[in-house]
Amino acid sequence: MFLIVLIILALTEAKSITQTFTMKQLQKQQYIPINRFGSKGTVNYKISSRIIKPPKEYENKQFDIAFEFFQQDSWQSALKKDECSRYEDANTIVHQTIEANLDQKVSTQEGQLKFGQYHNIWLAVFNNCQHSIDKIIKINNKNTKLEITVWFSEEGGQEFSLEEQGLLNVVTILTVFTIIGFIYNYRIFNSDLQKYGEWDYAQLFILVVIGLEALQNLLNFMHLIVYYINGKGIGAFSTISEIIQVVDNFLLMILLILLAWGWSIEFMDMEDWDIYVPVAFLIAFAQALIVGLGRLVSNQTDNHLYEGWVGYTISLIYISLAIYFYYSTNQRKKKGDSVDYFYIQLKIYGMLFFLAFPFLLFVSKLVDPYKSYTIISYGNMFVRMLNIVLMARLFTGKSSDYQKICMKGRSFLDRGKTL
Repeated sequence: MFLIVLIILALTEAKSITQTFTMKQLQKQQYIPINRFGSKGTVNYKISSRIIKPPKEYENKQFDIAFEFFQQDSWQSALKKDECSRYEDANTIVHQTIEANLDQKVSTQEGQLKFGQYHNIWLAVFNNCQHSIDKIIKINNKNTKLEITVWFSEEGGQEFSLEEQGLLNVVTILTVFTIIGFIYNYRIFNSDLQKYGEWDYAQLFILVVIGLEALQNLLNFMHLIVYYINGKGIGAFSTISEIIQVVDNFLLMILLILLAWGWSIEFMDMEDWDIYVPVAFLIAFAQALIVGLGRLVSNQTDNHLYEGWVGYTISLIYISLAIYFYYSTNQRKKKGDSVDYFYIQLKIYGMLFFLAFPFLLFVSKLVDPYKSYTIISYGNMFVRMLNIVLMARLFTGKSSDYQKICMKGRSFLDRGKTL
C-alpha cells in the first residue's frame, strides 16, 4: 500500500498539460485552470481539443469553447470576481470550434502571448460557463469525454517554464557529484570491511542513501534532457526518480532517529523492532499520503505543491520529529569528549535536516509568488545534498571520531560494555 501511495505521489507531481473531462464533470465545473507557464518574453501557445467517443446522434455537431489567458497580476484581480465574470480581466480570449465525429478529430489553434518586458506567469483557463458541450450531450454517457491540451513554450523553443530554467544545470552537477561521492564512499566502506571483517551497518546505511540519491539524480537528468528536446521527457524515469527520492529521504530520516537512540555506538541489536519499525513506516505512509492527496487536489493556479495545507502539515510532522530527535540525542549518556563531540555534530546535522523544509516553506511565503517554486525545489535539493555530504563526513571523514567510538571498533567481548 505504501508503494502505491508513492507511485500516486510521483505521477501527480508532473505538470499536466493534458486534461480530460467526462460530461458529468463538465456539468459541475465552470472555470477550469489547464496549464501555466513562466517567461520573460514572448510565449507561444498551442491548444488541442477533441471529443472522445461522441454519441452517433451528434456526428458532425460543432461546439464553440473558450480559453482565457491571464498574466499573473490580471489573475489576482480576476480572483476577486465571480467565476463567470473573470473573463473581463483576461489578457487574451481565444475561441475554438471542435467537431464531434467518430474519427475523434483534433482541433488545433496556435498563437502568442506577450505582456511587458518583465517576468510573467501565464495561466490558461478553460471557460465552461456556457456549458456548450455538456448541456447538449447527455451526462449519463460515461464514455464521451472532452480532452484538452494546452502547450506552452518560449519564443525560440524553450520548453522550461521560467521557474524551472536552470534546473537541468543544477541536476547535471548533482548527478556528477553524487556518482563520484558514491564511488568514493564505496571504496571507504569496502576498505573498512576488509579491515574489520564485518559490515558497519550505519556506514552501509549512508552508502545506500548516497547510491539512491545518485540513481534518482541520473534518472531525473535523463528525463530533463529529453524534456528539453520535446517538452515531454520520459515519464517513467521521472516517476521512478520521484519514488527513489521519497525512499531516500525516508531512509535518511530513519538513520538520524536510530543514531539519536545510540544505535551502532551504544548498542547494535534493537529489542523493540516490532514496535519501532511499524511506527516509522506509519509516519512515512502518512507523509506520502498527505503529499499524494495534496497533488491530486492541487491545480495549475498553485505556485507549488506545498502552498496550502499540505506544506503546513508536512512542516508540522518535521518539527515534531525535530523535537523528538533533539530530545533523544540529549538522553545519551556522557562518555567522553569523542562521543560528546560526535553527538553535537549529529544534533546539528539532524536539526538541519528536519527544520530545513519548514524554513524553506516560510521563506517561500515572503518572496514573489513565481519564485516560491525555486525556493522550495532548489532549496530541498541543496539541503538534501548538504545533509548527505555532512552525514558521510561524520562517518568517513578523516577528522571523524566515529571509528573510535562505534561498536565496530571494539572487540566482541567489549560490545556489551559501555565506553
